[in-house]
This record gives sequence, C-alpha cells and structure tokens, in this order.
Amino acid sequence: MITSGVGMGSPGHGELAIEDVFNPGHPNPRIASELAGNALLDAGINVSVVRLPQVHNPVKQGLISPLIEIAREKGVSAYVGEGRNRFSAGHLLDAARLYRLAVEKRQPGARYHAVGEEGVEVRAIAEALGRGLKLPVVSIAPERAAEHFGWMAMFATMDLPASSALTQARLGWHPTGPTLIADLDAMQYAA
Repeated sequence: MITSGVGMGSPGHGELAIEDVFNPGHPNPRIASELAGNALLDAGINVSVVRLPQVHNPVKQGLISPLIEIAREKGVSAYVGEGRNRFSAGHLLDAARLYRLAVEKRQPGARYHAVGEEGVEVRAIAEALGRGLKLPVVSIAPERAAEHFGWMAMFATMDLPASSALTQARLGWHPTGPTLIADLDAMQYAA
C-alpha cells in the first residue's frame, strides 16, 4: 500500500481529481511514490495507492495546521482573492477505514481517494479559523499571497477538488465522519 495525494489524480487546476487519472509528469514530489508503485507492479508485486486529501480531526488538519500558525502570527485569518478555491477533505477515521478496506481488497494497481468532501472553499476555512482564533477574516490580493503565506502560498491558492465516487463504488466505503468545518469549529485553539 502506497500513500499519495489526491492531486496526483487531478487533470488540471480546478478540475475534479479522480481515481483513474494518473499524470506521471505531475510536478508534486509525491508523484515519486506512485511512480515507484508502478515499478513494483511491473515487477509483479501487488501494490495499490490511497490518495489523501486534507485529512482532519479536531486536533490536526494537514496543511490547514500551518494556516492556523500563520493566522496567529499575522493577527488575521486570510484567504486569497474571493477564496473560492477549494480543498478536498476527509476525516481521519474515514481514511483509516479506507486503508483497511483497500488492504483487504488487495487489488493490484488500484487507486483510492479518501475524500469525504469534494471541495471546501478556502474562504469557509478561513472563516472557521477566524471564529476559533477570534481573529478578523480578510482577503489577500493574489499578488500579496507569497508575502502573507510564505511557503504556504502555493497551497493557499490551489484549487483542488477531488472525488471518491469510484472508491466508494469499488470498496463499498462511505465516509461518515464530521466535516472539515465541524472539526475546525470543535478545535481547542488555545492548546
């Protein structure tokens, strides 16, 4: 079993990532794990891939955790432009169940998406962080994204919706965990 990111299934910026898309020239370094998996498949080894979105619970939220630290540092919870770009998301327990089902299925070359929500707008994420941190929520002009977000600017502007429809059909897996915004609202931000 190899872990990768849903971005490896994206046909392009803002287009829905799906399990049956694989772009071997994808610029994300995570592509190396899927390329290595393909080499193992060619050698006759049973390998499948679970692609993760923003995995979350009330304690940690993948790439959103650094956004919390940036908001604390800058004194505002920000999004870029209109904030309509999206992150796909999946609850930690749903992802864990998916790994178990994928291991049990043992389908060589299968790619699965641990996605519970196809696309949560970044503005809604910033608003939830603003509520939790008791900070104002502001829009940052695209040309100021790098200045405000630093290394996170690429992610703060990314539009990466993703589907798990094929995963659900192939494994009978159905996400049931809380939504990303529900977990952000349930977080203990003082900790």
